[in-house]
Parts: sequence; C-alpha cells; structure tokens
Amino acid sequence: MQRRQIFHNISGIYSGICHGRILADLTMVKNCSIGNERPQSERTRHPTLRYTFCNYRSDGPCRSQLEILEKNTKKRDDGNFKDLSRRASRVPDNVTISRLLKNIAKRPTFRNYATSVSSTITPKMPEPQGLPLIGTTFSLIRAGGASRLHEYVDKRHKELGPVYKERMGSVTAVFVSSPNEYRRIFRLEGPRPKHLLPEAWILYNKMRKCERGLFFMEGDEWLHFRRIMNKLLLRPESDDFILEPCKQSAKSLVAQCKSYAEKGVAIPRLEEKLYQWSIEVMMAVLVGSTWPQHRSNILSRSEKLATNLRNIFHYSGQLSLLPVKLAMNLKLPLWNKFVTSVDIALGIVRELVKEMIKLEGDGLIKIFMTENIQDDDLIRIVADLILAAGDTTAYSMQWGLFLIASEPKIQKELFENLEPMNEDDLIQNPLLKGVIKEALRLYPTAPFLTRFLPDDSLVGGYHVAKGNLILMSLYTSGRDENNFKNAGNFSPTRWLRNEKGEYNGVINPHASLPFALGARSCVGRKIAEMQLMLTMAEMIRNFKMECINKDRVKMILHLVSVPSEPIQLVMRTR
Repeated sequence: MQRRQIFHNISGIYSGICHGRILADLTMVKNCSIGNERPQSERTRHPTLRYTFCNYRSDGPCRSQLEILEKNTKKRDDGNFKDLSRRASRVPDNVTISRLLKNIAKRPTFRNYATSVSSTITPKMPEPQGLPLIGTTFSLIRAGGASRLHEYVDKRHKELGPVYKERMGSVTAVFVSSPNEYRRIFRLEGPRPKHLLPEAWILYNKMRKCERGLFFMEGDEWLHFRRIMNKLLLRPESDDFILEPCKQSAKSLVAQCKSYAEKGVAIPRLEEKLYQWSIEVMMAVLVGSTWPQHRSNILSRSEKLATNLRNIFHYSGQLSLLPVKLAMNLKLPLWNKFVTSVDIALGIVRELVKEMIKLEGDGLIKIFMTENIQDDDLIRIVADLILAAGDTTAYSMQWGLFLIASEPKIQKELFENLEPMNEDDLIQNPLLKGVIKEALRLYPTAPFLTRFLPDDSLVGGYHVAKGNLILMSLYTSGRDENNFKNAGNFSPTRWLRNEKGEYNGVINPHASLPFALGARSCVGRKIAEMQLMLTMAEMIRNFKMECINKDRVKMILHLVSVPSEPIQLVMRTR
C-alpha cells in the first residue's frame, strides 16, 4: 500500500511539473530511501512550496534521476502520464521506486520540464566565504599564491567535497574532483568544446593581431583543423612517421648525458636540455627522414627557443595573480618581460617552420600540405605544435626521471625487465607504460582541465549554468585513496592487469586523465607517449640514476607542473 501511495505522489510531481506547478504532497517521497539522500542541511525548499524536495547524489543508485535533468527537448507530450494515478492500483509489489523514477525519466515531458526547474530544486553548491569583488584571493595568497593552487584546491576539496564553487579575484569557477563527474563533463561538452585560455596570451594575440594554432581556435575553425589532425596524428598508421624520430632523439639525449655520467656529476641545466630534446622530437617528426642532414643547422637556435619558452610559462603564472589588462595598460615590467619572451619564441619558431617547409621532407609538414593546410594556416599550426611540445613533454620526462632516480628498487626492476628487449618491442612493455602513467598521475602536466559547458547542466547533483567555468582537479583525484591504493606511492606495477583484466592498484582509472578525454583531448598524445617511453627506456638501459635533492623538490605551478628547484640528477654508466 505504501508503495502505491508513493507512486501516486510521483505521478503528481510529474503532473505538477508539466503544468508549471507541483500538486503533490512530497512528504512520502522525501521519506523514502531511494539512493543516497543528502543530509537535511543540504536540502533546499522550492520557493512556492511548504514541502521539502529530496535531492540525490549523482553517483548513487538513482543517478539516472539527475542525468535526465540536463537533457533538453522541445517535445511536449502531456498525455503520456495523464492516467498514471488511475493506474497506480495496478503497480505490482515488486516494482521498486528506483524503477518507477527511471520510467518517468524516459518521458519527454518530464525531461523538458525537469530541466527548466532543475536550478530551483537542486541544492546550493558548497562555497567558501570570501570578500566582495575579490572573493578568496587573500586566502590563496596566504597559501602560497598561484604556484600552490593545486595544494590549495586539494584542501578545499577535503573541506567542501568533490564539487564546490569558489571566486578568486574576478574569476568564479566550479572545481570538480570526482572521476565519474569528469566523464560526465566530457559527455556534455558538445562537438566544439571550449576551454580556458590564459588571459595574458589572449591579450598578447590581440595586441600583436596574430592568429594562433589549434589550442587557440574555437568553433567551426577548430573543428575543421582538428578533424584533419585526428586523422594524421591519432590513427595507428601515424606510428610510421613518429617512431624513428623518437628513437633518434632518445639516443641523442643519451649521448649528451654520457660525458656527465663518466664524471659522476649532476647534469647541469637538466630542464633546458629536456626542453631542447622535446623540441627536437617534434621538429624531427615534422621534417621526416631527412632530419639527420639538417639537424645541426635547425637546432642551432633551439637553446634560445627553450629559454624563452620556459620564461613564457614562468611569467604567465605570475601574471595570473594580477589584473592582466591593467598590467598591460600600465606596461608593468612583468608584462613587458612576458611580451618579449613570446615575441622571441614565436619569431624563432616561425622562421624555423618556413625553413622546414623549404626542405621538402617527407614528415608531418609534407602530410599537412597534402591535406591542403597551406601558407599562414600551416605556419601557425606547426608553430604552436612546437611550442606546446616544448613544455609538456619536457616536464613530464623530468618528473619521470625524478621518480625513477628516487626509487632504486623500481629502477633495478625496470632495468632487468627492459635490458633483454629489442628496440621495437619497448613501446609495448606494460611496466614501462606503468612508469609513464604513474609519473603523469602524481605530477600531471596540467593539474586542472578546463571546460565551459554549452548548456545548463547538473554536475555532482548541483546546477551549473551555461558558460560557467569548470576546473577538473586532476592533482586531487590522482592522489585520492578512493581512486588509487596507496595513492601517494610511486608504483608502476599498479597499472599491470591481473588475470581478470583488472588493474592491480587502480580503483578508478579515470581519476588520472593527463591527456583529457572527449573531442578536445590532447591531439599530440601519441607523439608524447612514444617519445617518453622510448627515451625513458634508453636512459634506464644506459644509466644508474640518483636524485641527490629528492627531499627538497616539490611540485609548483607555472601554468604547468614544474619542480620547485632544479632537479639534481646524477647518472653513472651501466
């Protein structure tokens, strides 16, 4: 009898939503145990009702209730449920409340009207108290500023939960650390996803009136070029022009390190060397098989390029704490340094791209041209590929070497595993893949993934308005014990699969998404993974490594994750 009464109440809720009002007494539904109820303090009152509406967590058994709320449809079919109450007496006793709700969720009218009222019946998103205009900026500064944002947000998640909202300066963002919600956000991002661009970079592009590559594109222009890039860079056949350049660059880096290994001294300016290595890989992929003939000439400017690339990210991080437009208008020294670094880096890269086009090689540039990417489009896309490669893989490699050098037992196990393998099989080695995945889990190059959703949506059971900025906190989810066993430990074997095909120490693999997901995931993923694995394998097979300042090195942010001080890596020849 109680079940049938509940069914009557659900029918009434549906009917009320259809007609712009709620007609049913919600008390019975409120008191039902359906899924995971929110605490009483989190329930909110509908502005026109005396009754309390119960909301449920999106990761509970009734997740479908929340999922249907953001689906929008123009269909209206009031007749679908007009006889629900009349039919309530025929509901079998074994029909669960969850099933009833799911059946209602399938009706187009419910989807339509539930969306329109979702913002009024969902709970208020947790938010720390801040000051007018500047929000919690002072709290962030006390915690270490922009360079410690990942740690600051991690503490907020522990305090407020997996989804919360915070205003820092002029920016208000929704922070999310739930892997289930990550996947949901990527499903909702639409075919032309929008992400956050650093304000300093946007203002620079406007000031110089320059068009940039894929990272800066949006809408149909982005979609057009992204489809071409997907076809060229993410399909299996792309291995043909990626593998050999990665091998050559790995051996080149090993050769540079041997002189220091023979002396048993720390490698000086390691970060700069890895920048040059990363840039070399991308240029070799772009030129193709004739790269060795032109290498010395093209790389003669790579040291200056690497220095200015590092400066760009360093100055960008500092500018993120300031009103950037004001810094530009006042021509503050920091802004001027940033502009000078970008001018130099873009100038070098554009000249290099023009030279590489003239070489008429058989690499990626030639393939781009066969896909009708020509002239200015070719230059800006290739230039940004080189710039993007410089910082991302350079720092990922640095963190990987840091972890390996800090764990002698794991290093020994890896050497024994890799030493007998031939070169072509290295990239398939599961333990080596585990090393790269662990490095990117503990030290994600981008600790936050950003999206602007195209429609009003529900994230974690909370209403998120169209156009709100969402930051996915990879640093937090990657170090959460709910997602990884012994999450703070470097353990490549956790990514090995057992007989059932399950990971050994991974509870939720989507908690670590270094290359993101969805339509705007990293287009250079295959190049990055291949060069990281082949170079890491060569370094382990040739050297014993030790980090002599491992206890002092911490992770800080300069837009990307960087070491708090230069990593002092000592190598000895095996």
